[in-house]
Amino acid sequence: MVKIIERVIKKVEPLKDAVLIEGLPGIGHVGRIAAEHLIQEFQGEKVLELYCYDFPPQVLVNEDGTIESMNNEIYIIREPIPMIVVTGNTQALSPIGQYQLSERLVEIGIKYGARITYTLGGFGIGRIKEDPLVYVAATSKELAERIKAHGALFRADGGGIVGAAGLMLTFSKLMGIEGACLMGETPGYLIDPKSARKVLEVLAKVLNIEIDMGELEKRAREMEAFLERIRRFEKQLEQGHLMIREKDKRQREEDLRYIG
Repeated sequence: MVKIIERVIKKVEPLKDAVLIEGLPGIGHVGRIAAEHLIQEFQGEKVLELYCYDFPPQVLVNEDGTIESMNNEIYIIREPIPMIVVTGNTQALSPIGQYQLSERLVEIGIKYGARITYTLGGFGIGRIKEDPLVYVAATSKELAERIKAHGALFRADGGGIVGAAGLMLTFSKLMGIEGACLMGETPGYLIDPKSARKVLEVLAKVLNIEIDMGELEKRAREMEAFLERIRRFEKQLEQGHLMIREKDKRQREEDLRYIG
């Protein structure tokens, strides 16, 4: 068994008919960005921290010289609808850690009043898309079809969902509540606020709530500007290499004139 330490930040009464939302680090950090945006926009209140002996054996160092421990955090949101949001700076490292922590997160969600689970994540495609698609996988065909009606797609190739985003669906089903995973297309090698926004757009329709996407749109524009600078730099490098190759070619041709 993997040891999990739970630190209660604030004692609260269970919410009524709440939605459990998971957004931990993963492909493109799509889920984490989306979860943190919900917490920021709806003034989420931290109620619990989890420390697991299967988290990476390290701490992060902040710019002000303080440390940030590896943990998962539970926030509650009361309006516009009751939500329990799971986020954090890491996932468990081993299969047993993933299983045990995912099970515990669902147990905690249900204790706080969750009646359905939505996990959020990225679907790596290895390239940048102007308009990322969102895919859904659910614990029942009925739920999957309901979410599909709001703009999500089914993955034609099937595939798998690794980590908490997948395992929390399994444990939700075992504990008697439904669940679904929303996955936004992402290159996989970049932090992707654009994909997070697309995932939240679908989630907002499913939950029938409004989410201000202004901050995510700003981050997406900043990312686009960063990528454009990279593209220009790569083009300059390519042009420089072409000039060097052309210069070398002319030099070799000139050298040949002196032979014989």
